[in-house]
Amino acid sequence: MSHDRRPLVDIIIPIFENLKFTEACLRTLYKYTDPETFRLIAVDNGSQDGTTDFLKRFKDVHSNMELVINTENLGWCKGLNIGFRYLHPESDYVLWCNNDILFEPEWLPKMIQHFRANVGAVGPTTNYAAGRQCIIYNHGHTEEDAPYLIGFCLMFRREVIDLVGDIDERFGLGGAEEFDYIIRMKKELSLRCVIARDVYIHHFGSMTLNKVCTDGTSEGYNNYSAKMDKVLREKWGSAVDLWLGQRLPNLLIGIVHPEYIHWQFWLSDKKMKVPPFTEFCNVARPALVYDARNDIVKKAKEIGARKLLMIDADMIVPENAIFRLMELDAAISAGYFFSRNRPHFPCAMRFVRESDGSFRKDDQGNKLLTPFYQPHSGVQDVDAVGAAFTLYDMKIFDEVSWPWFYPGAYGEDINICVKTRERGWKVKVDTDLIIKHIGRAELIDENNYAQANCVEN
Repeated sequence: MSHDRRPLVDIIIPIFENLKFTEACLRTLYKYTDPETFRLIAVDNGSQDGTTDFLKRFKDVHSNMELVINTENLGWCKGLNIGFRYLHPESDYVLWCNNDILFEPEWLPKMIQHFRANVGAVGPTTNYAAGRQCIIYNHGHTEEDAPYLIGFCLMFRREVIDLVGDIDERFGLGGAEEFDYIIRMKKELSLRCVIARDVYIHHFGSMTLNKVCTDGTSEGYNNYSAKMDKVLREKWGSAVDLWLGQRLPNLLIGIVHPEYIHWQFWLSDKKMKVPPFTEFCNVARPALVYDARNDIVKKAKEIGARKLLMIDADMIVPENAIFRLMELDAAISAGYFFSRNRPHFPCAMRFVRESDGSFRKDDQGNKLLTPFYQPHSGVQDVDAVGAAFTLYDMKIFDEVSWPWFYPGAYGEDINICVKTRERGWKVKVDTDLIIKHIGRAELIDENNYAQANCVEN
């Protein structure tokens, strides 16, 4: 096609099959984007499911489309590099994206508004991505600086592409190449990354990757991701820790349940939002509940989870609860929940201190704890929390000796917190994140917690 008209943005989409997703992606792109503002560069990687014929027909009716047809699947990274060869010489921006996304109205002008001084790359929010681009992290603000962005829909200033150059094809079929590219951009050009929180792009998630690189399971995806992370780390060494360390952790959700409550409702409850790359583990509670909790920790270690969420099977949880806990910078983070039985005291506690700041202790020399009675006071540092809906950083189970959960002087859930605090790590509770028990919900009212017979001792 002619390069006479200067587009605002070149959009590169490497495509391998998944016809229905490709068709939906392109139709929303043209429905919600002024064709005078962009050029589409579609790189077909040897599709055999009718995608190539569809792309040819689509190009016949869209004059701002360039179609490159490869005879084999050359991979995501090489596909992007081929697309770079077709950039308009004077375009202002370059966007690369997957073919399993859906665009929204006004997405392009909104994205462009975030390219201010020293911003080299902008990414939208979405339903399916590792890290803070997940829409659940949106809390009214429209922009956020980020250490990295995910490549499902990633927009750069044109000069970034010209100066940084090609995608590193060591990342082959895709995975971690965007981390590498952003590291290069930051090191070479000292430019920032920004999340456009006023832009949402729906992402079906890993449709092509699951087809060509994994067996479609979480384990397969995690194994493939680990291989790509290894390539990234071999290239950059410890410098890559900043980026890898801040990705959404691989999460294990461990459900402790008595036999009279059916734990599987957690798996079918569509209201609770669960991050990508999450696995579930359920353990029937034996006579000693801490045995069940220790079994869950062992499972989390086996799969290499970075975070562990303990859930009792009789909890009522707000849909964004997991993501809110993940935002807290603490070794242990919990929602604000109450004991099952009367008096219904909050399961967040602080050590009792004397007027001189020393700790008050019992006859056995153990520090005394008192419930933290301050609902709706935001995120608070505490000394201990229960385990009914609590997020643990797995690093604490490397430092605390086995058995990790053991009653000791306080009970298994409080005891692990005390051990964690002794090592200088933080325990936090989000007092605005009210978690209730089934059958006790009417007693534990966040608007009037005094009705729950919460009497401070």
